[in-house]
Amino acid sequence: MFRIPALLLVFTALTGCIEFERQTVTYEHDAQSDTLRVHQTYHGIYGADDVTQVSEKEREQLADVMKGQRTFFFSNWIFELNVESLKDALAGSGTPETNSLKEAYRRATTNLLTQLIANVRVENGKFYLNEKGQPCGTQRVTIRNVSKLLASGNEAIRKVWEVELKDKPTAEERELINASLARPEPFITLTGQQIRIRSPFPKSEFDKIGADDEKLRHLIAEFTRVGGSMSHEKGEIHLRFGRTDVTRETVTLPMAGKESYRANALTHIRDTFSLAKDFDPKKDAEDFLRAKAAGPKR
Repeated sequence: MFRIPALLLVFTALTGCIEFERQTVTYEHDAQSDTLRVHQTYHGIYGADDVTQVSEKEREQLADVMKGQRTFFFSNWIFELNVESLKDALAGSGTPETNSLKEAYRRATTNLLTQLIANVRVENGKFYLNEKGQPCGTQRVTIRNVSKLLASGNEAIRKVWEVELKDKPTAEERELINASLARPEPFITLTGQQIRIRSPFPKSEFDKIGADDEKLRHLIAEFTRVGGSMSHEKGEIHLRFGRTDVTRETVTLPMAGKESYRANALTHIRDTFSLAKDFDPKKDAEDFLRAKAAGPKR
């Protein structure tokens, strides 16, 4: 199977067991301050391990999220951004490589990690009950110096594909990566509020995405319905969401979790973290995104 390297090798997949039924992401890139603000709403939080209650592992994960800089983007379909994990990765990246390609990648990744740690801030918001009586949560994510981060991220992606190119056993795989590297377009772009991602990927494997996973198929269908697209062009997978001519975007998608929602987390969340009364997540998002004052660039 053709393996896509972990995006930038700094985003870790969601490996815990706390899940949520749906997620709403509302974001706005302010070009003047070069700041991306993202408001996250997690609808219907639950544990996947046990039908009746959240497990000890899930309690630990919730506690870790509440005390750390950790945010999720559509469960394990996209990625999790964990600032503490970025710090650990940076601490472990100090040894130079003897291979010139791997050393170039190490330097690019170290640069990206340093910038992410300096420019990403995650604020945990309130827990509340939605109209269905399900526990929900919010987060506010601020990412500064977006243009520099994108440039560093694209450089790291290019370097990791150059390393992967040497390790691929077949001529077909090497040709696929070579063709992608030869194209001048960045691997990730942000134009207005439109996010584009491209990556080399065989058409035969693209056609199998979601074939054995009904929830993933449903998620992709919803992603397309709300304006996103996932296509295959010239040996690459292309993801696109958002518009170039608006100042703000929002998307709500179902999760591709292991289990469906079950009412097993309410008691733990209420007793451990408390629930806000009369909380309006849309107003919370509006208040956060309306705040244009950005700190100085670092």
